[in-house]
Amino acid sequence: MPSLVVALLAVALQQARPDSIVAVAKETLRPLADTVALHKAGYFSIGFGGNTKDLSPFQGQHWLAVRRWLANEPAPLDKPFFVLYLPVRDSMIPIGVAHAEKITGNTQPRTELAGMAAEWHIHVVCRGIPGEGQVILDGVENCLERGGDPAPNRISMVHTWTVPNPDGPFAHDNPALPFIATGLKPPTQFTRDDRLFAIALGESYGARLMLGALIERYATTAGKETKLGAYRSTIRDITRDLVAAEHAGDPKRYATDKQRILATWQQLVDEYHAAALTPQIRTQFDLELESMLGAEHHHHGSSSF
Repeated sequence: MPSLVVALLAVALQQARPDSIVAVAKETLRPLADTVALHKAGYFSIGFGGNTKDLSPFQGQHWLAVRRWLANEPAPLDKPFFVLYLPVRDSMIPIGVAHAEKITGNTQPRTELAGMAAEWHIHVVCRGIPGEGQVILDGVENCLERGGDPAPNRISMVHTWTVPNPDGPFAHDNPALPFIATGLKPPTQFTRDDRLFAIALGESYGARLMLGALIERYATTAGKETKLGAYRSTIRDITRDLVAAEHAGDPKRYATDKQRILATWQQLVDEYHAAALTPQIRTQFDLELESMLGAEHHHHGSSSF
């Protein structure tokens, strides 16, 4: 008798429907319930040097099947190269998978997944950016604009979200993740202000903009003291109050706590600006934030490693 994942895979390939593809992703994630199971299956969390783990507000944490990726093995729908999680406290919340392939500089990324239109995005390794070093960016143009040297090969990737996503099941980002991580009810549709609030909530469990993580790492390495940890702790404390207000059905208290979080987030942004070691890094932080808030949410920011 075929396994459930094989049966779901057959349905997905025959029907080419989003819910069928998502069902395959959910069943793929089901046995990967903790770090022990992930490691046994060959997945390892990616990091960016200096003990900086991958954990972004709208994408969570990526785990990569390292050996399969390096060997350039085939990656069918039920064996994605990446699996995505929200590591919150002692829990690993599965949130999706990512299919990826290596392509040359002249190859256009795919536009479908198992027969469904899907938003594939491009990553390029950009080397030698002044003040940043080696980072992963979303395009060659961004690399050149920042004074870097783009690697000849690129990575094409598409996400499949197994938790609700107002942007769609194959979207680049999922702004609902900070709400899911903190136990809050996300809006059904996200405005620019909702996305800003979600980014602020992310700081309560360690999800940061990639440039924010870079700024903090560089500041620590340089021995520069910051108030980033203190502001992050304040947001964490207020978030607990916010969750209590929502559970109590107290909209007035919820609104007050939300404004407190946003006010502390602005102080945190100011501290990120002050801690940035170069004007270029400060500018890139602002650009990453703006890209996550804008109408076109295709930019992943940058990830150093």
